[in-house]
Parts: sequence; C-alpha cells; structure tokens
Amino acid sequence: GGELKIVDADDICTLILELEDGTPCQVCLSSVTYQGRGHWVEVYGSEGTLILGSDNQQDYVHGFRLWGSKKGQPLSEISIPEHLEFPRIYPDGRIAPLMRVIDQWISGIAQGKSLEPSLKEGVYSQLLMDLTHESNQTGTWVTIPAFDAFLMAE
Repeated sequence: GGELKIVDADDICTLILELEDGTPCQVCLSSVTYQGRGHWVEVYGSEGTLILGSDNQQDYVHGFRLWGSKKGQPLSEISIPEHLEFPRIYPDGRIAPLMRVIDQWISGIAQGKSLEPSLKEGVYSQLLMDLTHESNQTGTWVTIPAFDAFLMAE
C-alpha cells in the first residue's frame, strides 16, 4: 500500500575493520537508501585501485563493470573474464546465481566432491555476524578467531 512499516530486521550496517596487518577497511551496506549509488566494492591499496560496481539498484547481479589502475595511473575499464560472466541474463537477477549454485551442487554430487562454500563457511559467516553485533553492543573492538582454529574448537 505504499506505507512505511516498522521492521525488526537490520536494514543498514556500517563496519570499520582492521585487518591483521593493520590495513583499515570500511563496509557500508543499506537496503533502504533512496537514490543510492547502487552496488560497489572499492579497494584502494599502495599498488593501485580496483573498483567493481553497478548503479542498477534493481539488479544486484547483472550489469557490473570493473575498473582498475596501477599506482599513479588513471582508472581504466577492465574486461570481466568470460568464465565469471553468467551465461544467461534473467528478468530477475537473483535467478542466475541460484542456477549457478544448483549447477555446482549437482556437479559436486555427480563427482562425489565436497563443495565450497560448505556448512563450515556458513557457520563461520554466522560467527562474523554475531561478533559484529557484539562489537556494536559493547562499543569495543573484537578479535576474530582464525577459520581453522574456530572450527577445531567447535
């Protein structure tokens, strides 16, 4: 009906992270930003810059472009490797990655291979979300255990 409603799920998130080597990271996510930029991942480093993004807010799968530059050079568009492109564009962009996951799942079963990501990675992802909430609630930095160490402790 076009009315705003109260929600009980997180719809925005800003994370400030520090990698083990001291590299700072910032992550901003929002599912409710009016006229936002779209979907972007930007990496700035001492050797150059990589930017992956799409300004299409209606499809978070198709239409991404990649730019890069080496230290001191201007940004230029980089072709996305064909093996990473989806073979078909669907009216609903969520279908393409779902089909890829299903195809990989069936292929793994047929070949008798374990797939990654697996439930182990899912459990670790949940840990990362839980620690993010803990940091927010306590107002402190939290230490994230190494993947293998965490899984062995379970």
